[in-house]
Amino acid sequence: MNNGEDMGDWTEKVRERYENYLRTSFFFREPALRASFREALQKEAELLKGPFEETGRAFARGSTARALARDCFDGQSGGLEPALLDRPLYVHQERAVRSMFDEGRNVVVATGTASGKTESFLYPILFELYREHLDGTLGEPGVRALVLYPMNALANDQRQRLGEICRQLQNAGSKFVPTFGQYIGETRYHGPSGGAGGDEGAPGELLYREQMRETPPHILLTN
Repeated sequence: MNNGEDMGDWTEKVRERYENYLRTSFFFREPALRASFREALQKEAELLKGPFEETGRAFARGSTARALARDCFDGQSGGLEPALLDRPLYVHQERAVRSMFDEGRNVVVATGTASGKTESFLYPILFELYREHLDGTLGEPGVRALVLYPMNALANDQRQRLGEICRQLQNAGSKFVPTFGQYIGETRYHGPSGGAGGDEGAPGELLYREQMRETPPHILLTN
């Protein structure tokens, strides 16, 4: 739960994401069945109950993400910091970033639910892309990170997360805005002809297969 986000907003987001996960997992070709399933999911206690609050496990805290960036980039972290949460990381998150970024090691993270596994792999990716940005090599073609999920709904969540990160970077005036794209069965081959009336993605987002084949994104999401 982010700072300034109350419990009601948080539970609504959890339910919305779980509904999206179920709609993706159990897809009905018949439009009437899809509509009926969506309606049943949205009714409390018909197919879903909750979410219900429960006490979370306490995980040890370490350095803040922005302090970690300042430590890793020694006075050059300003263009990256808007993308990072300004709160203490869990110790396992900090260890994952340092092990992958500073030491170049392969890492497996096994930890509890809602304990920040996403940051454990996403921050090392961002740190490495930012290092390339500072070195002037980020413009060279090629995918730098491949993020695999078993379900499209999970990949959709990550796509939204990356979109918000790139928006924060752009709004802060950072020259570092990595590119990303989601390449799944639903991804269209190309946008409307003439370049007008197309979908508007987040900063740095590639929306179509044609774009991703011609100019591969730095981060590629797929299943």
